[in-house]
Amino acid sequence: MRTTALSTLFLLPLLISSSAFAIAVPDKAHLMTQGQSEIRVAPDMATLTVMVTALKPESLAAKEEVDTKVAALFSNLASLGVTKKDIDSGNVITRPDYQYGKDQAPPKLLGYQAERQISVRLYDLDKLSETLNTILEQGVQNIQQVSYDRRNADELRQQARVAAIANARTIAEELSLAADRKLGEVYAIEYQPQRQAAPRHHGMMNAKMASSEDRDASYVQNEIEFSDQVQMVFLLN
Repeated sequence: MRTTALSTLFLLPLLISSSAFAIAVPDKAHLMTQGQSEIRVAPDMATLTVMVTALKPESLAAKEEVDTKVAALFSNLASLGVTKKDIDSGNVITRPDYQYGKDQAPPKLLGYQAERQISVRLYDLDKLSETLNTILEQGVQNIQQVSYDRRNADELRQQARVAAIANARTIAEELSLAADRKLGEVYAIEYQPQRQAAPRHHGMMNAKMASSEDRDASYVQNEIEFSDQVQMVFLLN
């Protein structure tokens, strides 16, 4: 597993026209810039989202089977060092399961479906394959998602924001120098928090897939990207 505290910071400069800004501008000489930044780092944690289900003739029996599977899952995850505080367990939901026929035939009740969503945070990516195997061995057939993230994500977002501001100022200094003007004070700043892309993840998994690809201990972990941008208006002296 490759773990990087902070990878290379890429700065992407861009000068944009006033029509692209929803920002106040002065009635004097000024310069508008947009600063951008991007930070890429290796993930150091993963969140596994699984759905525990059961189909029984009665809703109570379906619920009890789901609860039994969840209890066994918790016990086996504990043997891998996963504590209860690293597990989010949703409430059980039960609903009738019907089979609909053709020619407007009345639906046939197949039984009652019970389901419970479980999220497991894993902080040792070397145990990812083993953890997936353990989940599947407990009769959980639906691993919905494996998403990667960083424990210091808030810190990295802040670094990206500060870098975007610095990038906007650097661009302004270069342009004012090229135009033989002196860069003045900041007149206005326009900032809208960037919507961070969801952590990259493996998609739906099931027992058949896990037996071939996902039981392989070698996983390719994608880099996590944190980016931001800011618009700034500087006076020109």
